[in-house]
Parts: sequence; structure tokens; C-alpha cells
Amino acid sequence: MQEQPNRRLRVLLAKLGMDTHTVGITIIGHALREAGMEVIFTGLKQTPEMVAAAAIQEDVDVVGISTLSAGHTRSLPKLARLLREQGAGDKLLLAGGVIPQEDQPLLEEAGVHKIFTMGADTRDIVRYLEEWWAQRQAPEAA
Repeated sequence: MQEQPNRRLRVLLAKLGMDTHTVGITIIGHALREAGMEVIFTGLKQTPEMVAAAAIQEDVDVVGISTLSAGHTRSLPKLARLLREQGAGDKLLLAGGVIPQEDQPLLEEAGVHKIFTMGADTRDIVRYLEEWWAQRQAPEAA
């Protein structure tokens, strides 16, 4: 997918399932906006189907999921699969929150590109996204 030069990075943030804790995702959303990214928040109590549909409809580059409940081993792999099946497998899928270290390999195998656990520095998240975006924007080597 060829990106438009100088287009702002578009990030969709979502909370899956019954998790209603919004402090972390709100802080991250503010940090991404301050860094010049466009942030779309889907709201609470989203299903993987709703998030995949919103990611496609909003034509985002990144999908970021914040999870503090134990459903991440079911919902995140399902979301990654839905994005691939619906032709949106090129979107960067990130997860954050309370994700035990032993669950991380399963999520990465399923298609979660990067996991930021609770307490991650927002500057590290911003830097990760800026570096990913810069690589994506770089013209392909001839």
C-alpha cells in the first residue's frame, strides 16, 4: 500500500469486552495527539468485529487495544484474524495494559505486532509509532 506523503498517522484506539478502565488509553491518546497523530477512540465495550469494521471504515494505519481484563487471549487473536480476512492485515496491531508475559508469545503469533505492558512510557510508544511510520513512508529501494 503506497502512502500519501506527509499524511498524518491515523490511530484507532479501542477497549474490547467489558473492560471499562479508560485512564491508560486516555493518557496514550493524548500523548499520540500531542505527537501530531490523528487519534480515533471507538469507545467502550467493543467487540473484535466492531473494531475491525471501524479500522477499515476510518482507514487507520494502527489499531491499538487497551486491555485490563483476561479476555485478551481470545479477543486479540480474533481481531487480528478479522483484520487479515477483511483485507486490512497491513494495519499495525498493538496491545497494551495488563498482559502477562506468558501470554505475549501467543498474541504475537496471532498477529499482535507489539505489546506495551502497564507502566510503559508514552514516549516509547510514540517513538515506536514514529519509527514504524517513517519506515512505511520511506520510498522503496530501487
